Amino acid sequence: MFLLLFCVSLLIAVFFAVDTFLKSVSTMETEGKVHNAVEKKKSKSFIMPVILRWADGVGFVLSKIKYKKFDNMMSKLQADLISLGGDYKKFNPHQYFAMSLFSMAGGILFCICFVSTDILLVVFAAAIFFALPFLRVKEAVKSRKEKVFKQLPDMADLLSVMMDAGSDFFSAADKVTMILKGPLSDDFRDALAKISLGYDKKTALNEMTQKSGVDQLGFFVRTINMALDAGVGMSDTLKRLAEQMRIERASAAEKKAQEAPIKMLIPLVLFIFPTIFIVIFGPIVINFMTTGGF
Repeated sequence: MFLLLFCVSLLIAVFFAVDTFLKSVSTMETEGKVHNAVEKKKSKSFIMPVILRWADGVGFVLSKIKYKKFDNMMSKLQADLISLGGDYKKFNPHQYFAMSLFSMAGGILFCICFVSTDILLVVFAAAIFFALPFLRVKEAVKSRKEKVFKQLPDMADLLSVMMDAGSDFFSAADKVTMILKGPLSDDFRDALAKISLGYDKKTALNEMTQKSGVDQLGFFVRTINMALDAGVGMSDTLKRLAEQMRIERASAAEKKAQEAPIKMLIPLVLFIFPTIFIVIFGPIVINFMTTGGF
């Protein structure tokens, strides 16, 4: 029981430590050199520029590894980083893998210096510290996809209203991105910027879909592309799309509500049941051990 509580406490502490560290990477443009960074500004601290330079060097070495499974892993990680956009997009996957190696080294030192030198605990801490940066990316990608999915019906409704008022689709989309804030608006804004520079409209929208990885957005874009090819009005189509996506969103919410009791079993079994058993049977066991009877 003590070992279980210790492992859970260590996991929570490591999560917040790594989360804080990864959030500090959001200032990387002003903190130091990062591969593919557009601007290089003066450093404001000492630690982050050193870590980022090391990540750049170790990432370059890792990029020389030619192994199929490793390459597949790096390809998936790159897709996740591109999907997140922003500062994450400035990392290449090998650099981010190097950051995970640094995190693992920090976890080993933390365990040896402050916890224990037991080999099992050291390995356990190393595995957690190594995995958390990747879990952080996966959780961020999942959260972003959920936000895009939730924002799609509102986007479709506003586009329909704008087009009823006389705007064409791309002018309406430009106005809607100024009203709605979120990852979907950011993706549309990037696509519109490409189109304004002479990029093919359908290609820009398809690339936006591939970047987001949201199936509902793919269906939304395919419907728009078919309407653009046919040259028909999209206002009614967008209204029906918005209604359909709201039904899907409600179904997803119902599914999560049905899954909640099952997910609650894990903390119930691990934390609540043991506590109840200790409170109920603890005095009985102590009394039996001290007096030899009830």
